[in-house]
Amino acid sequence: MKRPSGAFSCELIQVLYPAAKYKMSLDQNQPEYLDNTDPEKNLDYWRQDHGGTVTTHNGVADSLLKNDQLYRSMKGDWSRSAWNASQNIRTTTGREDGKFYIKREQMNAEAVARRCQEYRKAAEAGHPDPLAPIGDDGKLTYKWMDLPNVVSIRISDQYFGGMPWAAIKHDRMLKAQFYRVVEREYNQYVCYPNGRLPIPVDVPYPTKVGEQRFFKGH
Repeated sequence: MKRPSGAFSCELIQVLYPAAKYKMSLDQNQPEYLDNTDPEKNLDYWRQDHGGTVTTHNGVADSLLKNDQLYRSMKGDWSRSAWNASQNIRTTTGREDGKFYIKREQMNAEAVARRCQEYRKAAEAGHPDPLAPIGDDGKLTYKWMDLPNVVSIRISDQYFGGMPWAAIKHDRMLKAQFYRVVEREYNQYVCYPNGRLPIPVDVPYPTKVGEQRFFKGH
């Protein structure tokens, strides 16, 4: 398989223009979701180990565990790799020593980190970003973060039981905890000046429960 070549480029002038084309995870830079209007929902149905929602992360697992003949035919060690549509993320699934695994590699993660640092430096110098969120005072603020998808999934697996960002972002407490993790453990992807996020909700740091591969099924 041919590896993707090239890297993101970031040209900083008097105005910052976020590379919307390469946005890593949707809605991570919209703090207005941290309000007090949460609808009632059962977030368990979003967890990858629940089996109720088939996503790009657990579809292989659910299919294997629901098909006994296919499951038996795939015993032994094996692996397969595939690239995403943008050709910058390689996902390898397989079985080793009787255990299934998923490995994700994002080839442009370092380029994303460099872009964040350049954005942060320009923001600290006072250059405006016309596409940034609007603050409570009606003035432009700055983009909060630019998080690679593989990092978002890793945080989901390690701290939120496999609940993806698509579900976390709808709960203000969980979203604030997600921001806390990024700020402390993945600060290279924080775009906000000084690397400190203005999180309006005071929440405890989430407990790290370890990373699972979510091949449980039902």
